[in-house]
Amino acid sequence: MSRPTTLSARAAQRLASGPLDPVTLMCDVCKVDRLQADTAERMSVALLSSHPEFVRLPSGHWALVASPATRAGESAVVDRRDDRSEGAPSGSLRDVNFAVVDVETTGTSPITGDRITEIAIAHVRGGAVVDVYAQLVNPQRPIPPYITQLTQISWEMVRDQPTFRDIAPTVVDRLAGQVFTAHNAAFDWRFVGDELERGIGHVLAGPKLCTVRLARVLLPALPRKSLDHVTRYFGIDIEARHRAEGDAVATAQALVRMLRIAEDEGVHSWPALERLLSAPTAKRRLTASDRRRRAFPHPASEDYIA
Repeated sequence: MSRPTTLSARAAQRLASGPLDPVTLMCDVCKVDRLQADTAERMSVALLSSHPEFVRLPSGHWALVASPATRAGESAVVDRRDDRSEGAPSGSLRDVNFAVVDVETTGTSPITGDRITEIAIAHVRGGAVVDVYAQLVNPQRPIPPYITQLTQISWEMVRDQPTFRDIAPTVVDRLAGQVFTAHNAAFDWRFVGDELERGIGHVLAGPKLCTVRLARVLLPALPRKSLDHVTRYFGIDIEARHRAEGDAVATAQALVRMLRIAEDEGVHSWPALERLLSAPTAKRRLTASDRRRRAFPHPASEDYIA
């Protein structure tokens, strides 16, 4: 048998016998003894995500499209940077239901065993934040001290709280029929999807919206698009930074204001918003409206939770 001559060919050969986690796969493909989990994850996405023969499973493992795992019925999630999920809403943008999600976690990657310690879901409907769900979660593993310092969530706070499996049906219900929205949506989607798959076998699906991407398109004059910078631009106070409820509500309020800006630019439906987000941001020039918004952003005295 001839030896594969490209990295993707090596990956395909290794995955022919079944799914592999990113660390094992990238060590084998690149012929190295050791890789950090985050590095291996980035390498695997960069190498495999553009090839249709590879799929990312909910567990975080990579597999071939026709591998034994996918033939046996394990739901596969293709890791694409710009995937347009099924079930996208139609009609007026004001009629779209948004579930603005924020999670606090024990670390940065569910693949390495990090878990959710707190989740909040703020519903936005009709141009207003209409309700908020927030819940501390027992992650069933220790919380590193630096995470506690950042989030103020300690083991003592979560040890008697429900596990994610306990609240999973509630989370699924609150996400159903909504556009999954978050600031850096890939992070929250990955963690929530992993917890739902592990807890009750539910594969997270549906349309999603990243408010970082939205800010890049609608607020080109803003130098940085972090949640702190976007909320400061709109004059929104975050009641508790790095806590799920505070960040989710602030993101939801920023979403309301950015949707107004989109409407000002003639974007009145979800398909139109998707088309706007698909356009390369580098080619979008500052307009007179952009310059006016930089000086006079929408006030933050409106759109509090109904």
